[in-house]
Amino acid sequence: MNVLSHEQFEKAKTFVYEKGRPLDRAWLAYHFENGSKENVLRELEKYQNQDGGFGNKLEPDFFLVESSPMATSVAFQYLTAMMIPSHHPIVQKGMAYLIDSYDDKRGRWTSIPQAVNDVPHAPWWHFDEVEGRVPVEKYWGNPVAELTGYLRYYADLVPQQLVQQLTERCLQHFSDMTVFEMHEVLCYVSLANHVDTDDRHMIIGKIHDHLFELVEADSDKWDGYGMPPQTLVHSPQSPFFEPLAESIDQNLDYVITQQIEQGSWEPTWAWGQYEQDWLQAKEWWRSRITVDTLIQLHRFGRLHV
Repeated sequence: MNVLSHEQFEKAKTFVYEKGRPLDRAWLAYHFENGSKENVLRELEKYQNQDGGFGNKLEPDFFLVESSPMATSVAFQYLTAMMIPSHHPIVQKGMAYLIDSYDDKRGRWTSIPQAVNDVPHAPWWHFDEVEGRVPVEKYWGNPVAELTGYLRYYADLVPQQLVQQLTERCLQHFSDMTVFEMHEVLCYVSLANHVDTDDRHMIIGKIHDHLFELVEADSDKWDGYGMPPQTLVHSPQSPFFEPLAESIDQNLDYVITQQIEQGSWEPTWAWGQYEQDWLQAKEWWRSRITVDTLIQLHRFGRLHV
């Protein structure tokens, strides 16, 4: 079993502190150096717009300043992970934005506005004017299921009818689902943390039934873009840990070997366009991926801090 050495850990930290965005540095400090939630919130708030939504390149794959539900979902990943209470202004503004931006006629959020086409972005975030959506919206649950979970988490700020309506739509969609796309499934894994026990069991159970269709167990393919075991299983407490335990061990061994000389881990994708802007986005991704990797290795006891 490989373990990231203290020297490798320090090298990763140095990379984040020298090259990473302030939010990544605050997130690293919060997890490993008794950094405060307040520092994380202070950095996260810099990405929040007047309308309460988040933008300003929080999601590195599109350089949109304007708010978007997709970028706002990234912000709520931090907020719920830190269990920030509903009375905090950053939460209240964010929830107000999600309520206002929900399109009841379409039964979903428009994940990114059309203005994304005017800024550097990855091709999968290009807004198709004919379809009226970006490619990821082909899979309805992305980010609807994830955002619905956050509305449930902060239900005291949301009209009960909206919470009920969205929950029912999400659960019905998942129950009917026959095609399992990685990102949509991850949105449902997120939702499962915020629904009633029976509904959680339904979501987790159906993913279990299709687990080996979803997860890439072939180590020869882990250097490409897909769902290796650690993408789904973030800790030994995951409901998917036991059936994937052997693959997880192998995958974590592999992850440790992928740290580059500078101390970071690399994204497994590229834009193939806006090459200069992609170089900047890649640096931001390297920092974020490095922090997330350190957190995960620590949870699995694979890190000498």
